[in-house]
Amino acid sequence: MHLKKELLMFLMVGTVAALVHLSMVWIIVSATELGPLQANIVGFLGALNISYLGHSRFTFNKLKKLSIKTFAQFAIIASTGFLVNQITYYYGLKWFGVAFYMPILMVVLVMVAVFTFVFSKLWVFAISEHVKK
Repeated sequence: MHLKKELLMFLMVGTVAALVHLSMVWIIVSATELGPLQANIVGFLGALNISYLGHSRFTFNKLKKLSIKTFAQFAIIASTGFLVNQITYYYGLKWFGVAFYMPILMVVLVMVAVFTFVFSKLWVFAISEHVKK
C-alpha cells in the first residue's frame, strides 16, 4: 500500500478512535466526579481496540488473521504514546486550566498520532508487510 493511502486510512481510523476517546472523556467528566486526567485513562482504553482493529485491517491492511503478538506490540506502542499523552495533558491542564480540557486533549491526541503511525508502520506491522510481498 502506498504511503499516501496509508496516511489517509490512518487519519480515518485515528479520527474514529479519537472521537471515541474524546466522547468518553467528555461523558465521564460531565457525568461523574472524575477529572479529565482520570477520564483520559478510560478514553484511551476505549479507543485502543478500535485503533488496533482499524489499523490492522484498513491502514496497514497486512493482517489476514489478528494475533496476540501483534496486539501486544501495538499495545506497547499505544501505551508509550499514552504515557506521553498523559504527561503532556497534565501540563496542558496545569498551564491553560481545566476549563480547556477538551481542546487540550484534541491537540495532545494529534501530537501522539504521529508517534503511533511511525512506530506502527516500522515495528508492529512491518513483519507482515515483508511476508505479504
